[in-house]
Amino acid sequence: MENVSFEAFCDLYATEADCISALFAAKWPDGFRCPRCGHSQAYLIHTRRLPLYECRACKAQPSLTSGTVMERTRTPLRLWFQAIYLHARPDGINALRLSQIISVTYKTAWLICHKLRYAMSQAEAEVLLSGLVKVTDAVLYPRIPLASGEWQKKEQALLAGVSEAEDGEKTHIKIKWFDKKTLPDRRTSPDVAPFIAQFVVPAAKTIIARRYDKKENRILGHPLRGVCGAAGWWLGWKFGGIGPKHLQVYLDHYCYMYNRKGEAICQILLQDCATRSTITYPELIATTNRRSYRLPRTAVQNHVIAS
Repeated sequence: MENVSFEAFCDLYATEADCISALFAAKWPDGFRCPRCGHSQAYLIHTRRLPLYECRACKAQPSLTSGTVMERTRTPLRLWFQAIYLHARPDGINALRLSQIISVTYKTAWLICHKLRYAMSQAEAEVLLSGLVKVTDAVLYPRIPLASGEWQKKEQALLAGVSEAEDGEKTHIKIKWFDKKTLPDRRTSPDVAPFIAQFVVPAAKTIIARRYDKKENRILGHPLRGVCGAAGWWLGWKFGGIGPKHLQVYLDHYCYMYNRKGEAICQILLQDCATRSTITYPELIATTNRRSYRLPRTAVQNHVIAS
């Protein structure tokens, strides 16, 4: 899936039957498993557009897309697969371009993009930073600061953390939006304690650098903020910049791609989409939690330690 062109990928998954087989394998790699009772055998029901599976033990009827980001979708699976492929490319894709390529409305493309990012956010929430961890604050979309140190409109406050290997290689990053309205001015660094408590394992060795501490910047601050700068460049170039309401999930998207460099991202993203819950359009447009989506409890609780 990773080393084929988009045209070849479309040929591989040209029909709904092709996509049904691949989605089944991603959702149930060891064969059917009833989400209610865990039984491994089911009757196949063909009366709907997508197959239903009736559990032989408890008679539950989960559909192929139930419990996935594609749940209750009316968009053909082959278009979802194309969207997954395009989101797994190194630069990603925006909703306008996606709507043009897969021939859907902008609203549908926008919703697909956010559902895929919801799967990415859930996957990122399950991984904690460990080992040698460096944490710093940064400014997204920086402007020439005013003499008073006041925040300018487009600027956003960030906290970033990275797990580093012994050779200095960054093995896992996290970038989190921080509400700049809670800071008295642009020169004040956010409190990193909540970030460390939520995203770093207790046993980790954590080093903290403040943005305005010149000594700490020489040690670790500048390289880590360079990652935030690269994320800001990507957001500006690909999406024209993102406001605070949905900024966190775009940052999750960036971290998801960064943390899986060199891996089969298309297959990994398909797996994540097949095993993680969806988010609805009303939930998206009504959300007031700007830091992230309201992630399922399992995504928050089932932590994996970043190596």
